[in-house]
Order: sequence, then structure tokens, then C-alpha cells
Amino acid sequence: MSEIVPESIPLETAGTPVSAVMIADPFTCLASATIADVVRIMTERGVSSLPVVDEGGFVVGFISDGDIMGAVAQHRAHTLFTGGDASMLYFDDMSFEERVDQLKERCVMDFAVRKVVCAKPEQSIARVAAMLSKKKFTKLPVVNDEGALVGVVRRTDIVKHIFAKMFA
Repeated sequence: MSEIVPESIPLETAGTPVSAVMIADPFTCLASATIADVVRIMTERGVSSLPVVDEGGFVVGFISDGDIMGAVAQHRAHTLFTGGDASMLYFDDMSFEERVDQLKERCVMDFAVRKVVCAKPEQSIARVAAMLSKKKFTKLPVVNDEGALVGVVRRTDIVKHIFAKMFA
């Protein structure tokens, strides 16, 4: 099971809660999904990342288009540590198409981030905005006290809220 890291965002409830701007029914993928499933969901839904959930709706990971691109990127040489002083070097001579073909049936959890920074619905927008900015994240899952997904908050949702306040 993945580690949820809500403590990375100290609970600060002063101000508007993030639940006011979060997407309450976000797009997700199951932990059993293949990368082909994930790419299909991202393409159909027009999103670049997804929380990965188990059958009970609990966050177990997070996958982005960057994770997938990294998996198909060409790697010229790989070094494998085989113990002691010995290591083995091999070269990646697969074509892009071969790497994509090899990747499509792999499980999303082979590439998803498992240590997921999450927000709580009652945390202030200001605190969550600070974390998004500091970590250069574009979105965070929002989970209840048990770790079940209740929403997603995106930078664009917070920026829209800021602009609405500026021009109200």
C-alpha cells in the first residue's frame, strides 16, 4: 500500500477551505489498470495526471504524463549492480515504438508515485497553494481522515478563486 503524506502540509484551517474549490468527483484510475488504460483515460478526459485508487477508493498512488514519458524515453546505457564490485552495463537499442508496445500492458503501479502528498478538505486554500507552489505540483489529491479520495485540487482552481476574489 502507498504512503499518504498529509503531514507534509501542516493542518491550517484559517481561511477558505480547499473543499470550496476542489473537484469533488475527480477522474481516477484503479491500481490494477494498465498504462494503456491510463493513457486512454487521460486522453478521453483531457487530464495530464490521475490519482490511483484501490477498489475501496483509497489513494495508493499518483501517475502523470511525465511518469509515462519517462518510461518510454530512450536510455542509452544502463548499469546494473550485481553485488560486490561487479556491475553490468547494457545498451538500450529498442525503438520508441518497441518501448511503447512493451509499456502498454504494464501495471500503472509499476510507474506511479507511491508516496503521495495529499491535502485534507478542511485545509486552507492558502496553505495548499503554498505546497503546490513549493513542490511545483499542478494538483493534489484531497483525502478524508481514512485516506479515501474525496477530491482533487488543481493550481488552476486556486488561481480562479484568487482572480474571483480580486475582481469581486
